Amino acid sequence: MSRAVLNRHPELGIALPTNRVHLTSARLGRIVKALEEAGCTSLWVNDHLAAFPVGSENYPYSATGDITWDPELPQYEALTTCGFLANTSDRMKVGTSVLVLPQRHPVAVAQAAATLADLTEGRFRLGVGAGWSRREMTLLGWDPATRGARMDEELDIIRTGWGQRRRLARWVHYDIPPDVIFRPRPTPATVPPVLVGGTSAAAHQRVLKFGDGWLAVARGDDPASLAQAGAVLTRLRDRSERPLTGVLKVALPHPDERWAVRALEETVGHDWDEVTFEFDEWRLDETCSLVSACNALGRTVHDAPSHVG
Repeated sequence: MSRAVLNRHPELGIALPTNRVHLTSARLGRIVKALEEAGCTSLWVNDHLAAFPVGSENYPYSATGDITWDPELPQYEALTTCGFLANTSDRMKVGTSVLVLPQRHPVAVAQAAATLADLTEGRFRLGVGAGWSRREMTLLGWDPATRGARMDEELDIIRTGWGQRRRLARWVHYDIPPDVIFRPRPTPATVPPVLVGGTSAAAHQRVLKFGDGWLAVARGDDPASLAQAGAVLTRLRDRSERPLTGVLKVALPHPDERWAVRALEETVGHDWDEVTFEFDEWRLDETCSLVSACNALGRTVHDAPSHVG
């Protein structure tokens, strides 16, 4: 048996199954309330606007190269869902993990995020990424080859529109008139933190230049993956000229308390602000038990198995 205690208890989030199960307002409402009672502090939703059959495109985040969800199941729109979640809970934070920014126009994203910022009174977080599905991006009328450069410009445009940056140069990919007025504009108290996802060098540079933090992903059943994410966070903070928030999304096949506690123990020493769990297979009761177990680990010295068998 090994004894572990978290020096600073990270907030605990759950990535909701908004692309894995059929949802109604009643069912999603029950999920939100149950997670809130279990001690969850934030809810996250993923983002796709179109789906294609399994095997039609390489998915970079699985060992097989195939997506880990059924594309025939509903994919609920991310920002709309965030609005519902925030209206269902007046305490938990809500966010996107991640919104595929290069397949949306930055003015539309700026307005939607600012709207959520006002209506949630500062509980919305904008997690963004460059995306992986070239077919989806092409279908929506955007060039996948320019997604990185366009994402950089989009982040600059959004920050400028919110009044956080001064426009210094003409943007190449977006023709934004200099006299355009962005409204609503978040107040300093409600402006959404921009969390940039990605594992490439370009993504890390994007974190440092435009982000308030890094949204990392690691496999919860792979200690090396967790350690690597923690090391990257440390390097990013060492290079940053301002404080960076660290949010770690831990992916697991299903809500197993033992693996979750083990993963949380692996984060000790890396000072993550939040650890969020995402499951290939959704089970609400077991997810609530997992959240309670992880909260207990953070409050007291927790006896955890030295192995998972």
